[in-house]
Amino acid sequence: MAAQGINKLLWRLLAIVVFASFINIFLIYPMTNSYGGNGNEENIPSPPAAERLQVNEIRAESSSDYEAKLAESLKGLPGAKTASYTRIPLAGLCNQYQRFVGMSFLATQEGYDEIIEESILWKDTYGTNEMIPHYMLWDVVHWNTFYPTIPRFASFDSKVHTDLVLSTSEVKYGEDTVFIKKGVRFNPNISVNIYEEATPRGLGRNPNQAINRFMQFEKKLSWGHTLPETVMYKTILGGALRPHPNLQLIINNTIAELNGAEKKGYMVLHARIEPDMMRQNVRVCTDKRVMNMTDIINMLYEKFPEPPVSAVLLVFSRDIIENEEANDKQDDDFHKLNSHNLKILNELRENGMWGGKVKVVEAGSRMVEESGNDFYAYYYNFVGSIVNFFIAVQAAILVGTEVSTFSTYAMNSRFYRESRENYFYRPGGLYWMSPPNQTKPHRFGC
Repeated sequence: MAAQGINKLLWRLLAIVVFASFINIFLIYPMTNSYGGNGNEENIPSPPAAERLQVNEIRAESSSDYEAKLAESLKGLPGAKTASYTRIPLAGLCNQYQRFVGMSFLATQEGYDEIIEESILWKDTYGTNEMIPHYMLWDVVHWNTFYPTIPRFASFDSKVHTDLVLSTSEVKYGEDTVFIKKGVRFNPNISVNIYEEATPRGLGRNPNQAINRFMQFEKKLSWGHTLPETVMYKTILGGALRPHPNLQLIINNTIAELNGAEKKGYMVLHARIEPDMMRQNVRVCTDKRVMNMTDIINMLYEKFPEPPVSAVLLVFSRDIIENEEANDKQDDDFHKLNSHNLKILNELRENGMWGGKVKVVEAGSRMVEESGNDFYAYYYNFVGSIVNFFIAVQAAILVGTEVSTFSTYAMNSRFYRESRENYFYRPGGLYWMSPPNQTKPHRFGC
């Protein structure tokens, strides 16, 4: 009898938890603001044009031409159906990338032509933990040229988007530089359903709607289904979403250094061998994991007996590996393998590859911090991820692991750009991810 009483109590507690989760997702989250401030910002009018121009001058040399094009591109179209995204981003670049693509799918599915640009933010999760305006990271002018295949972006207009309010905050970086960060949110006093009756409508009815939509699409695409979103997906990964011109300049300069005078091209090797990956559930995708750096390098030498490139860019987190090495409290097999990997990585950086014929360079935030752009240097962690990603996309050869979203989506972007030299390292050797007869991108499943 006592056991039956305990079981009933447990079932009641479970019911309470489920109900609380329901309330949290469907009642609380739908009113989440797009703006990533701390909740204490005042709702104040948009800065005058002169102030906006002054703020934007920090973005790069000769940016005035792009500013003019951006202002023109962001003008709302007459009669367009417009939405404002209501969700805040989570986790790292690739997770946010998935959500962004899913959000684009949702907008098209619900019949929207435009999305308020100020409602789209990216989060520097592992750096400052601050939100970054979309237009500071991505080439919005270029994106909008692909409308109506993908929804375009339009600026907030208080006379038109009457149920939104603009929020601003200051970001100080460098010695005396101030950037005015803007975002929009629905008026907290609004009395109508923002997803059904507001002007503009809200987009993103629950926190995970966008990423769930993306995951559903990927699954069906891998099954060979013909989907209306396929053209959108190919357009976005194929080049519609590209870095802001000033950010692309950093990427181009880095690529020029990697190519060198020979211009033989470069390889990107995504070595996802950090101890956090080692300690993940080892029963997941064990047939695809390779955690020993020596094994990965030997695979490259077997596949390419002669140097195929003039430089190799290593993408990995040295901080995580060195922090593990310095942790005296760890002494398990993962710790020992981490020590070995660190030794190999240091030797590669010192001696190069293929008998010293190919230089080895480490990716990371240094490229951004030394770029001379104070704004990007301030957000070096997240911006560095974007730089690494698109350097990988433009490489002659990309080698990575299918247990990583970074490797997978960089390769899928290359797939849609007909860059077919993409390889996953597996326990049995290098696997050619995109041979000529491959007709669909790889589905991330780990």
